[in-house]
Amino acid sequence: MLQSAKRRYALKEYSVECRPIGWFFRKTYGDDPWHGPYSSDFSICLMIARQLRTELLRRDKICAIS
Repeated sequence: MLQSAKRRYALKEYSVECRPIGWFFRKTYGDDPWHGPYSSDFSICLMIARQLRTELLRRDKICAIS
């Protein structure tokens, strides 16, 4: 793939659930287990962002800027 080419990725979606003991998330599709509990909505968003970044870097090793 060319360095100057634009690349667009449709990343996997996540489901989030607030339970009495905290926040949980998992991939919407498939048999991925629930991850959690996390203490706040902010924490769960950071964890999802980390998951998305991991997938993005896995798909595009050319554009891996730290």
